[in-house]
Amino acid sequence: MTAAKSAIEGLEPASVFKLFEKISQIPRGSKKETAISEYIRSRAEECGLAVRSDKAGNLCIAVAATPGCEGAPIVVLQGHVDMVQEKNADTEFDFDKDPIRLVRDGNWLKADGTTLGADNGLGVAAALAIAFDQDKKYTHGPLEILLTMDEETGLTGATNLSEQLVKGRILINLDSEETGILYIGCAGGAGIETRLPIEWTAPGEGQTAVRLHLTGLRGGHSGANIHENRGNAVKLLARTILALKNQVGAQLADFRAGDKHNAIPREGTAILVVDEEKLAQARVAVWGKLAELRDEYPDDKDLGVTIDETDLPERMFTAASRDKALDLLLALPNGVLAMSREIAGLVETSTNVAAAHVDGLVLKIGNSPRSSQRSAMRGVINQTLAVCRLAGSPAEVTGEYPGWQPKPDAAIVKLVAKAHEEVLGAAPKIKAIHAGLECGIIGEKFKGMDMISFGPDIINAHSPDEAAKIPSVEPFFKLLTDVLARVGQGAYPAKATEG
Repeated sequence: MTAAKSAIEGLEPASVFKLFEKISQIPRGSKKETAISEYIRSRAEECGLAVRSDKAGNLCIAVAATPGCEGAPIVVLQGHVDMVQEKNADTEFDFDKDPIRLVRDGNWLKADGTTLGADNGLGVAAALAIAFDQDKKYTHGPLEILLTMDEETGLTGATNLSEQLVKGRILINLDSEETGILYIGCAGGAGIETRLPIEWTAPGEGQTAVRLHLTGLRGGHSGANIHENRGNAVKLLARTILALKNQVGAQLADFRAGDKHNAIPREGTAILVVDEEKLAQARVAVWGKLAELRDEYPDDKDLGVTIDETDLPERMFTAASRDKALDLLLALPNGVLAMSREIAGLVETSTNVAAAHVDGLVLKIGNSPRSSQRSAMRGVINQTLAVCRLAGSPAEVTGEYPGWQPKPDAAIVKLVAKAHEEVLGAAPKIKAIHAGLECGIIGEKFKGMDMISFGPDIINAHSPDEAAKIPSVEPFFKLLTDVLARVGQGAYPAKATEG
């Protein structure tokens, strides 16, 4: 691996990678985008560009057309500035102040023990490289660089986007993660939070405490990776605890697994209380369960469960609360629920049990359902709420957002597909994606918006294994600049944005 100091040295396009490196030095977690917003605004104003913003903090940078392209329609280049902040348990890192440590591993750009932030930092860097171009290297009509806030925790920037902020009606979303594919539709989604009340009791004589630590799952994006049957730490930890309850009568004192609503949980920890004479039997039970889980999830090659003695806690769940908590965690729907009947290989409906944590006197559980069908979306929400009601656990639906319905014959789709074939030498695949994109929300706000999404290769987004494929960035940027040149030079049909 190359040291972080020279991770982008010699990479092309240099302007994109240099901006990405700069963005990576600035903390930009969801709901904490002030510093990155100030940097972008300052750079834009240094380049003589006007910057507008709305109450949600979204930014829109107006970029004048290059000479000869003034009459072209406005193209909106759109991305989000926030990133998912995940790190390995053994990585010392403060996302509020530490710069992401970039490393180069062959053809891949990664981070040292944390998420990389290529989602959506590379897309943002590409848009800004065009906006900040002072040498007029790129031909384009008038542009608007729309940068939204807080996409990763519920698309709240797009949801609260002012309808006065954007004038353009052609939108290129730069938040996709696979070259050779043009995305023209996405799923809608929501968040469901439930808080199960817990009754507590004190451990008894002759009891000891153990810490279960489940690690090594691949995690990943709860939309883009949900079809790969990756292990879910909340579910697998609950199953391990159930085995210990059944075999040695283990009581539950603490449960913590998962974090971000849009990430498949990778690891988790639980504190259990067992009779001292059953400690050896508990270890054997854990080893047996681990063997079962490794056999069930062979692709999660680093899956591990450790059991270690720890300090006896002052309180633990009553047996009734333990059973209710395990029943709820095990009963909540998780994973792929339905495949699309219209697009082969596309997940239609899924849900992710994203996190479960003891919070004061309750067990707080977060779920993130998704679907490209409104009725199916409502169905999985109602199913989840029904399970919570049966457990006596109040639940609340938050941040529901619409999907983006595909329009294969849209003018921008045809234009970009033609450019892809002519510039990159291959016809692209045209798909919808199960992950949520801001296009669904933006399309509802701005009627008649002609939209498409594409980007470079990024794998394992939302996890510390996130990586961007370096050789994919240059063709992605080449396609983007060529499309802008075509629109600027009159290739986009004049009537396509009317009405």
